[in-house]
Amino acid sequence: MGVAGAMDRKTGRRNHTHWLLVFFLSLLSAIVFPAHVAASEPFVMGTDADERTFTGKWYRRIYDEAFKRMGVPLTLVTAPTARLTYIADEGNIDGQASRVFAYADAHPDQLRVDESVHNVRLVLHAFGLASQSGDPRRLEDLAAGTWRVEYRRGVAICEKTLTPVVPAELLSDVTNIEQGLKKLKAGRTDLYCDFDLAVMGILLEPSFKGETGYRQVLDLNLGLPLYPYVHKSRSELAPRLAETLRKMKAEGLVDRYQKEVVRELEAAR
Repeated sequence: MGVAGAMDRKTGRRNHTHWLLVFFLSLLSAIVFPAHVAASEPFVMGTDADERTFTGKWYRRIYDEAFKRMGVPLTLVTAPTARLTYIADEGNIDGQASRVFAYADAHPDQLRVDESVHNVRLVLHAFGLASQSGDPRRLEDLAAGTWRVEYRRGVAICEKTLTPVVPAELLSDVTNIEQGLKKLKAGRTDLYCDFDLAVMGILLEPSFKGETGYRQVLDLNLGLPLYPYVHKSRSELAPRLAETLRKMKAEGLVDRYQKEVVRELEAAR
C-alpha cells in the first residue's frame, strides 16, 4: 500500500472521528437547549394609562418586572379604554393590563389571569361643597333625577351599575378621566364615576396641582379586584403570569412600586 493510501485511511479516520464529535455535540445541544426554548415572542400588552401618569408608571414597573422574571419580552401600548376592547377582541394585542373579573363574560377570547394586579374602589366623585340637595347616600338615590352623572367610556362596570338607576337623559360618558374631572369643575355634570386610584393618579398630574375641590361622594363597589387578561392565542402565559404576580405581591413589590410612583409625581409637580 502506498503512502497516499495510508494517508487516505488516516484522513478517513480523522473525518469519521470529527463527524462523530459533531453528532454528539449536536445531540447534547438538543437535549440541553431544545428547539422550543427559543427566544420568546414579545408580548404586546395594552393599557389605557399613559406612561406619564400614575397608573401608567405603576403598571409599567409591575409588568416590566413580571415579564422579566418570566423571560418574555414585553411591549406596552396605550389606547383609550373602548379602543383597547376592540383591538384586543380582534387579536391585535396579546393582553391587557387590567380589567374587572366579569370582563371575560362578554369577551370569550380574553382569558382572565387568576391573580389580580391590584384592588380598586368604584367611586362617585364631585367637585366643591355638597349640593343644596345633599350628596347621594345610596346608589338608589340617583333614581330621583337630581344629579347629572357621567362615567368614562369603556369602563363597563360604571355603565352597567348606573344605567338601571340614573335617568337616561342625565347619564353621559366621556373619553378620559381628565375630561370628566374638568366637566365636574365647570359644573356641566354633578357626579363622575371611575376607579379611585385612576382618579387619584390624574389629580397627581401637574395640570391639577393645587386643586382641592374634588371629593369622593359614594363608594359603588368596595375592594374591586382588577385582573390582567391574555388573549387565548397566548394562553400558556396566563398561569405563569398569575404565579409571578402572586410572588411579587407577597414580596411587597406592587405596593412599593405604587408608593415610589406617588413620591416621584409629587416631587415633580
